[in-house]
Amino acid sequence: MNIINPNTNPVTLSILPRRYDANVAVSILFKNEDTNKQTTIVSDNSRYISNELALDIDATVFNEGQRYTFEVLQGIDLIFRGKAIVTAQNDINYTINNNEFVVNTDTDSDEMKVYE
Repeated sequence: MNIINPNTNPVTLSILPRRYDANVAVSILFKNEDTNKQTTIVSDNSRYISNELALDIDATVFNEGQRYTFEVLQGIDLIFRGKAIVTAQNDINYTINNNEFVVNTDTDSDEMKVYE
C-alpha cells in the first residue's frame, strides 16, 4: 500500500518492478476505487533508491481520502500493480480506525491484549 500526500508535490512512489528499462518512459494508470474514474500520469523522474524504483508524480489530481488501484506501465508492459490511499497523514502514524476499539482495562479482571 502506497500513501500519497496531496499536500506535497511531486510525490514519490517507491515500487519493486518486475523489470525496468531506463530508455522507456513510465506511465501510471490510477483507477479510483469509489468512482472507477481512470487517470494516467507520466512519471517526471524515475530513479533507483535502495533497490526500489522511485517514481515522481504530480499529486494535484488526487483528493484527500480517496483510494486507488494503480498499474505502472512501460510501453504496453505491466511492471507493477498496487494500491494507494490519499492522505496528509504520514505512514508512521496512519491508522484506518484510530481509537475505534478502546477497552477499559481498569474494571476488567481478565488480561486482554489490545492491538491497534
